[in-house]
Amino acid sequence: MDEVDEAIVELLEVDGRLTHREIARTVGLSRSAAAARIQRLISSEQVVIRGAVHPAVLGRGALAHVSVVVHGPAAPVAEQLARRDDIPFLSLTGGPHALVAEIRSASAHDIDRAVAELRTLPGVWGVDTLMYVEVVRDVIGPVGDVRTEVDGTDLKLLAALQQDGRSSYVDLAATVGLSAAGARRRVVRLIAEKVVRVGAVVRHSGQDRQSALGFGIRLGGDHHEVVATLAAMPSVIFVARTLGRFDVLVTVRAFSAAQLVEVLDTVRALPGVRTLESWTHLDVVKESYASGIEPTAGWGERSDGGSTTSR
Repeated sequence: MDEVDEAIVELLEVDGRLTHREIARTVGLSRSAAAARIQRLISSEQVVIRGAVHPAVLGRGALAHVSVVVHGPAAPVAEQLARRDDIPFLSLTGGPHALVAEIRSASAHDIDRAVAELRTLPGVWGVDTLMYVEVVRDVIGPVGDVRTEVDGTDLKLLAALQQDGRSSYVDLAATVGLSAAGARRRVVRLIAEKVVRVGAVVRHSGQDRQSALGFGIRLGGDHHEVVATLAAMPSVIFVARTLGRFDVLVTVRAFSAAQLVEVLDTVRALPGVRTLESWTHLDVVKESYASGIEPTAGWGERSDGGSTTSR
């Protein structure tokens, strides 16, 4: 990708449903030139645009980050973890932990059971777990609390957006049996109410210039200022408050080692940051935030009749 492609991808990460005209105006291209670049990026499968549904709406409101120590080759262990439906993200990393993964499940008890199962896998030497308290920034999925009712038509729209985040309103309408205007109203509402976020996911080939770095922070005081500063940094693509050996979990993306060093030095200098431990994402084995959605009556509601709410 050249610099114009990178600028387009940054826009699509924020809003994957931006029109060709809106993107062209921002990056200084003609509409046709912008459309051609977007089509090339998507056709090459280097950039995938998906709708990521809020995990609480999917009944998976409990989230955890696990770091896995392995004995022997990491790839066979990664292959076993990648087959799990409750693991949407898995990466081979450099550092003391060969693998890091995210678990999304219905409850803390389910996460406890999943971690226990991971410990029994051949080649797994140990598992360190961080429970998420709050996801503050995520380049892929919606963050914050969500409180809304979702009906069968909404579920069909969410399933369609998971497959293709840039589906036209005409195509979405045909899928759910609405007018294009009706489909548009529902999609706009679902996005506004944080049920779904449509954005670009970049599939790195190892030949591009981007690198991703994860790090955990231990704080020496209140978290608010540090977390707000991290979430506002352009290179930061993920921030979560956690319980465990770290107080804050962060992922940054950069185009050079010098940029990564600069980010780390900036974070270390923040008031309240006591220690920082980092790891490099060497190979993202799995990054799939789509989940099977069955549009059945009552799906997405609590047993007491209220709407699904993340906690």
